Amino acid sequence: MATQDIVFYIGTRRIACFIGQVEDGRPQVLRYKDCINPQGFEGGLVTNLEDACQSIESLIESVGCPRPSGELRAHVVLGNAKLKTYTFTSSQYYNGQRRSITSHEVRACIEQTKSVATLPLSEYVLQAVPESFLVNDMADVRNPLALEAVRLGVNLKIFTMEFHHYRNLSKSFEMLDIDVLGYFPKNLVQSEAVLTDQEKQEGTLFVDVVDDMTHLVLWKNGYLSGSRYIPIGGHELTKSIAEQWQIGVHDARRVKEQFAGYEVPKGFEQELIPLVDRNGKTNRSVTRQEFSVQFLMQAKDWMGKIMAEAESFARDEKLFYPHYVFTGGPVSPQGALEFIHREFECEARLGQVRKVEAPHELLVDTALGGGLGMYYWLAYCAPDNERLLESRGVLEKTLSSARDWLYTYF
Repeated sequence: MATQDIVFYIGTRRIACFIGQVEDGRPQVLRYKDCINPQGFEGGLVTNLEDACQSIESLIESVGCPRPSGELRAHVVLGNAKLKTYTFTSSQYYNGQRRSITSHEVRACIEQTKSVATLPLSEYVLQAVPESFLVNDMADVRNPLALEAVRLGVNLKIFTMEFHHYRNLSKSFEMLDIDVLGYFPKNLVQSEAVLTDQEKQEGTLFVDVVDDMTHLVLWKNGYLSGSRYIPIGGHELTKSIAEQWQIGVHDARRVKEQFAGYEVPKGFEQELIPLVDRNGKTNRSVTRQEFSVQFLMQAKDWMGKIMAEAESFARDEKLFYPHYVFTGGPVSPQGALEFIHREFECEARLGQVRKVEAPHELLVDTALGGGLGMYYWLAYCAPDNERLLESRGVLEKTLSSARDWLYTYF
């Protein structure tokens, strides 16, 4: 029986627990549960430790997560505005002595790069992923193992988070006896799982729209080139609805989720939309036609701000004709892509996770793509990194140590 892999997703407005497995390189999600606006969390960060623990515990119970004796083991995917991405490079020169590269040299080069990376002291390293290697004078080498070299360098992508926010999150899992095997940024695992190799090579802007922000992730020439957060998310559109109709934000969110769309259903133009509903009684209403006309104008202004920031980011990174891939709840309603095509002359697609078996409603819900992306990462990305870093055995360790000693003293 395949070992079950447990994944937690901590997003800006939702948290989720997934039960799945990766058997014979085939990732599969068996079941999941999510919670919107969980107690103890705000914007993907812990604001009340006790309430956060209760929210996670409730997810574990509702999803039927197995609790064997001892700690529960899981991977955690994080989506919040405190995540940052850096690229650092360093190399090692082997005193002119040519050597065959093993995982020992790869690990040593990566550790050196991490040690010299000038990160802010307030940040904690979540993941350090080798992007490419320099072997002698040959750049962009994906796998240097067994190549002959007198110099080995690495381009290392480092993902961080402010330490005190990370520590509060990690405490919530420690208090529940959950052994976290790794904390992964959503932008890494989801974009890897959503984009095709061709899109990564030709240049793609991955646009993840969530409640209080939009995360831009840019890929070009096959690499994650950079990322940027902008403080414009679905909540800004909610506030625009509240201001337009002079209603509270809570009512505006309900109306948006139930009735806002990028096209008016035929035959329902005169349907009355309850703007204010108290105990099942409508206190104020407008026709769907009137609401939709106003909503489309608000949506155009809102999406225009996001597109302007995205285009500016792409120009800064010298990418002039990117693919656009959108994810997130605010861009999931029917007609959203057609609206973007029509209003901004932008060819785009929704970012659904590839090569992962899961319930249909989960596959089409791009807001939970971070959790799904973790299973893609475990199946397709993690093995490649492990092959680079795993020692081939005691003999390799002994030979590598002896060789380092000889090169140092003779």
